[in-house]
Amino acid sequence: MPFKVARILLGLVFPFLPGLSTAASKPNILLIVADDMGHGDLSCFGSRQIATPNIDALAATGIRATTGYVSGAVCAPSRAGLMTGRYQERFGFEHNLAPSFPTVAPEALAVPKDERMMPAYLKEAGYATALIGKWHLGGSKVDWHHPLARGFDYYFGRYGGHGHFPTVKSKSILRGREPVTRIAIPYTTDWYTQEAIDFIDRTPAEQPWFLYLAHDTPHSPLQAKEEDIARFKHIKDKKRRIYAAMQHCLDENIGKLVAHLKIKGQLDNTLIVFLSDNGGPTTNNASVNAPFNGQKALVLDGGVRVPYIFSWPAKLAAGETYHEPFIALDLLPTFLAAAGIDRKIVEKKPLDGVNLLPYLKGERKGQAPHETLYWRILMRSAGIRDGDWKLIRLDDRPPLLFDLRNDISEQNDIASKHPDKVRELMKKLHDWECSAERPPSFLGNLSYMRRHSELYDLDYQITQPE
Repeated sequence: MPFKVARILLGLVFPFLPGLSTAASKPNILLIVADDMGHGDLSCFGSRQIATPNIDALAATGIRATTGYVSGAVCAPSRAGLMTGRYQERFGFEHNLAPSFPTVAPEALAVPKDERMMPAYLKEAGYATALIGKWHLGGSKVDWHHPLARGFDYYFGRYGGHGHFPTVKSKSILRGREPVTRIAIPYTTDWYTQEAIDFIDRTPAEQPWFLYLAHDTPHSPLQAKEEDIARFKHIKDKKRRIYAAMQHCLDENIGKLVAHLKIKGQLDNTLIVFLSDNGGPTTNNASVNAPFNGQKALVLDGGVRVPYIFSWPAKLAAGETYHEPFIALDLLPTFLAAAGIDRKIVEKKPLDGVNLLPYLKGERKGQAPHETLYWRILMRSAGIRDGDWKLIRLDDRPPLLFDLRNDISEQNDIASKHPDKVRELMKKLHDWECSAERPPSFLGNLSYMRRHSELYDLDYQITQPE
């Protein structure tokens, strides 16, 4: 009898043998990330304008988390933290990639080679691993920047650029390391979903899989199918109308994927996590982050607080809501725990995240996964949440202080009333910054510095549109 088959059979008969981990005991893991989605643009998170029945149904099978954060306020840094389980500032990755800077070596425009990523951990534990969609963690000219060199068995998508109706001529869509030679499905949201289904179908039944489905919607350019736009003809603002259509298409595709898992009998033992990579850029794609102030690129909650859904019917209760603060860095330790992987054995560098499963299961009621969370975009702004206190440090003015317990929309700066708290949080933030292991490897567009500060002065929609 082949060793692999014998090991699986032993695991079925003696599922609690120490150190024996089988595919049958490991969940599949599906990580779905939307791109630039507004916190308030799902009906299960309060939208009155955009119905998302399939995402709502996913939330009904599991846990809707209301105080989940990402570690970066823009796309690439957020994904760097997500994939490594470490604050991306530790390894110098805190701006979006800027390949136009001639002074930066191409090798530096990526998550460093010695930073281990989520798929590498899971692949070693026997998982089939795939990335479908947006990568944005390394340039295409260096071999080890490629997803296939970072732990993924299969890759279909693009390095970073957008445009939801791709062409062969653009060579932007890759299968593995090569551009596609045929556009099989004209709209990327639909195409990514079909690729996801195909990956699941060709993975052997006895092998668990990890799928990182990184949709590039509803990131600009605002492009949607005409039939979806027609559903929202009652919305007068053209940008908002197309954005809503993109959200509808995303919802339809998530419903299609979940339905496929159910048909295959895999839904119960699949841990599904859904989130956005950062807050919606309201001035760009007409997204709504209500009730939170701010937008993408800012460390106000509108830039870094995103909707989360956790669904694992075999292990997590259905229809629950979780309110304690946590961060995307927690997903890697959570996946390791779900897969039965001993974090202490595989962890080469200290992870900043914690395993969320005991919290989501209600085993640690009254306890928060983290007391303190941090953010920074060098030469832009930085922030710290400590309990219910939130401090934001800007380059062109004194720090801002908010009491999130009484001011969820960050409308009332109370720094002048609590100078001791400001000093305390400034010191904590500085100490965290001093813990970085590398200086920043590259900066963002320098011309954006002034615009970034000005974004803090805008008025943002903190109530839902009808």
